[in-house]
Amino acid sequence: MSKISVVITTYKRPVLVIDAIKSCLNQTSLPYEILIGDDSPDNLTADAIANLHNDTTVLIRYIHNVPSLKQSRNVNMLFNEAAGDKLVLLHDDDLLLPESLETLANVFEEHPSVCIAYGKQHIISENGEIDPVSSISFNEDFYRRAELEGSVMTPFEAGMSQQIPNNGYMIRTEVARQLMWRTDIGDGCEYDFGFRLGVAGYRTYFVNKFLGMYRLSSQSISGAGGSDMAYQSFRIMRDCQAETPLAQSVRSRRLYERAPIAITECAMRGYRKEALSIFFSKWYRSKILSPRGIKRMAYILFFPIFNKVVK
Repeated sequence: MSKISVVITTYKRPVLVIDAIKSCLNQTSLPYEILIGDDSPDNLTADAIANLHNDTTVLIRYIHNVPSLKQSRNVNMLFNEAAGDKLVLLHDDDLLLPESLETLANVFEEHPSVCIAYGKQHIISENGEIDPVSSISFNEDFYRRAELEGSVMTPFEAGMSQQIPNNGYMIRTEVARQLMWRTDIGDGCEYDFGFRLGVAGYRTYFVNKFLGMYRLSSQSISGAGGSDMAYQSFRIMRDCQAETPLAQSVRSRRLYERAPIAITECAMRGYRKEALSIFFSKWYRSKILSPRGIKRMAYILFFPIFNKVVK
């Protein structure tokens, strides 16, 4: 019988991480363990977990990283510490729906060659309210659709398109340990992990069912002003070779989508050469003379100067 480890990274979110843990304890099929890697500089999360009521047989293991490991190294530490033969990565501000673990575990029982399985995610607000409209468009945008249920997409296509979500998936622990998260590419580590899973050819399986809740908050990477996630994912996709028609279509779509954000991120970080390269690439060239294009050019040229003055 499989043993499932749920691994949770957390940083200064004692209230939210408790909600995440409770969602794991409220499963129709309980995990073997819940393993938390805490990068917080204080003991608030440790105290909250110590006071958590747990009337199940699930082992809760808490590791306080002093000094902090940062996101990628924290994830890798948890991958190495996990005792289960399968693991589920969960962010501290996200939640699992009650049938998540049972549903995903059944995929592995029915399809022994599968290495990673995942479902759809609800979009929720900071206070936990589901946004049904955004949830539909979010899953559509990442190719989590009824006609793509199962292993319809090749592993490469699943990784390229981000059908593989950034958390809430179930993966064979040995596979997670073979790949690990890269620690040298900033906020692109999440996309890079899913992309490399696809490049390596590990079989994926998409379940057309809501299994998790993805929280959009001001503190999340997707809502953080200092992130370089769009640039890192843009760079990874730009430099890869997409051979199938679907992969080529996904690659083009994503590059056109990410180019504007990638330019802004590069300008904010002082990567002027990279910003100009994307600005004049075919992925943005048609927008150069638009009002937004002119504004972005000014941003590239003057943001580093403006930033120095402000500092």
